[in-house]
Amino acid sequence: MPTYQVKSIINGEPTFEKPLKKILSELTIGGAIKLLSPLEYITDRQRRWYKGVCLRELAKNDENGETIGWWDTEVKKECNGLALLKKEIFFIDDGSGGRIGIGRLTTKGVGKKNMILFIEEIISRSLTKGWDISPPDPDLRKF
Repeated sequence: MPTYQVKSIINGEPTFEKPLKKILSELTIGGAIKLLSPLEYITDRQRRWYKGVCLRELAKNDENGETIGWWDTEVKKECNGLALLKKEIFFIDDGSGGRIGIGRLTTKGVGKKNMILFIEEIISRSLTKGWDISPPDPDLRKF
């Protein structure tokens, strides 16, 4: 499903790259509309590039047949992405009145600036490592 950025607001009404009526006509039963703040829009686009372009291209061009999951770990390891991960700890009842802490790593809340640094490091490393990936669309980086 495409994403349409608000281009301007005229008389209190948002304008998009195509008429709102045409955008709404693309909806189907069971679909949804998602509103994003400008910051959420930028980080959403960054995540989409990382997962949908970078990792997919690396896995597609891998001669050893490594998976997207393998490349995700490899890129984070090689490009300082592990520093972006945050540890979340969840506590569950152990059944005898005690609690067990379970930790997991997440990229939730990484933020726009840290993702920019991560993406720039990926592009830089891609040149030295021979990774064949397309950089993000410069028009999306104007923000």
